[in-house]
Amino acid sequence: MTDNTLIIIGNGMAANRVLEELGTGHPYDEILVLGDENIPHYNRIMLSPLLADETTLEAITPHDDSWYSEHKVRILLGSGVASVDKERRVVTTSQGESYPYRDLVFATGSRSFIPDIPGKDHPAVIGFRTMSDVDTMLEHLPSLRQATVIGAGLLGVEAAVGLKLRGVEVTLLHRNPVLMNRQLDQVASGILESALAARGIEVRTGTSPSEIITEGDQISAVRVSNAGGTSDIPSQLVVFATGITPNKELAEQAGVRTHRGIQVDNQMHTSVHNVYAIGECCEFEGQTYGLVAPIWDQAKVLADRLKKSAKTTYCERTHLTKLKVSGLDVHSIGEFDATENCESLAMEDLDTGFYRKLVLRGNRIIGVLCVGDVADSHWYYELMQANTDISPFRESVLMGQAFCEPGDQ
Repeated sequence: MTDNTLIIIGNGMAANRVLEELGTGHPYDEILVLGDENIPHYNRIMLSPLLADETTLEAITPHDDSWYSEHKVRILLGSGVASVDKERRVVTTSQGESYPYRDLVFATGSRSFIPDIPGKDHPAVIGFRTMSDVDTMLEHLPSLRQATVIGAGLLGVEAAVGLKLRGVEVTLLHRNPVLMNRQLDQVASGILESALAARGIEVRTGTSPSEIITEGDQISAVRVSNAGGTSDIPSQLVVFATGITPNKELAEQAGVRTHRGIQVDNQMHTSVHNVYAIGECCEFEGQTYGLVAPIWDQAKVLADRLKKSAKTTYCERTHLTKLKVSGLDVHSIGEFDATENCESLAMEDLDTGFYRKLVLRGNRIIGVLCVGDVADSHWYYELMQANTDISPFRESVLMGQAFCEPGDQ
């Protein structure tokens, strides 16, 4: 190992994207990736199909040994990092091995947030972030009759569907009255709730857990509370999908500036020279991250910085969020809930699960929500990015691009 080494702490999707962006022409003699999991990098977005037995671990592992060799990348699996010495530029693993670096990237990701309630430390109380979480669910399957998933964001909904497809009776809890409230409004949430009910998943909104109840060494129920009081839901497994916490502690201990996450500038540089951060562990202008689209932007900026090529900078921008949940295609963009000085155009067919909504300000699109038929969402996104005045085709814009005059587009 030489002094001309890039070390990346973490072997998740952010780290992998940086490697792909760096390509084979990077300036390092070697890139060393330290991952605390014992298996090669896999696509975490595909954990839900893996849980549902719709794919395999091999199929969601994108790169083989030859790819890493070609890119001058060495992966050390099961090598959690114990400390970083920013003065000596040395990383020490939990096994006591030390590695010098020229540049260092924190790509330590995040962990599931589990609220501090009685019973939360039971082994059958898990998050839904890693392969080990999926392994825990699969280990419980032979004797698992009932499971409770807490949090109906994207991951919670996917966990509930995956467990149901495995033959488990599932209750999905959400404290907000709107499912996936960061991506959906009330109408779209109703469509999703109907789709989940059709799968046999019980959905309870406006409900929060207060205790995990055990009998002996087993979980027996989840005690929940809502406006109607408290009740117990029989469960042998509890999955929390109630948000994430950036893994910032290692950087913090090394003297890197942190707040909610590891603070970075618009080139993903931290407060320490030659040390960077990317992905769910980082914080930029008060913002932390849970979706992949902005992380892909960050990876390109960081790769350019490390290659000392074009001086690109990271900035927040509106992304088209594409989801497929419980068989429903959902595309969500921007401010999908109308606020002051906004107006909404919408059409729906709840029987077929179709819903389309545009939020306008000054006849310009600032938000889009498409459920079911998402064919025109990219066109709406282009109109939104271009800040197009839709006045000439406002009356037909909800019908989609094909119904608008070509000259008016």
